[in-house]
Amino acid sequence: MKMMILYKIIRSMPCFFKEVTHFYCPACGGTRSVIALLHLDIERAFFCNPTVVYTGIMFLWCMIGWMIKKLTGREIGIMKPRLWMLILGICIFFGFAVIRNIMVYQFGYDYLGDLIDYTKFN
Repeated sequence: MKMMILYKIIRSMPCFFKEVTHFYCPACGGTRSVIALLHLDIERAFFCNPTVVYTGIMFLWCMIGWMIKKLTGREIGIMKPRLWMLILGICIFFGFAVIRNIMVYQFGYDYLGDLIDYTKFN
């Protein structure tokens, strides 16, 4: 019951970044992406926010490596978390935000459908 109330409160709060700048923030679409992943709709999850999909893949990758280490006692070097994984995640996070906003304001393509009213006035 408490989770339902918390969910309703969080869903009713507007995105401050979007309200002020009329741009999508880098995290915009993250909740929709998680919901799509829970429904096993990977394509939709990727289009909503690929950072969530990337994070899920990297999490599974590292957890499988950790489980192999716990079960066998041997560590597989390629399965360990690396700095490049973090850097790539940050690049996807900000790069997708830039590309998505360019798609909305230059080409009028708004996959999430939240900013289409703002683009009509530009």
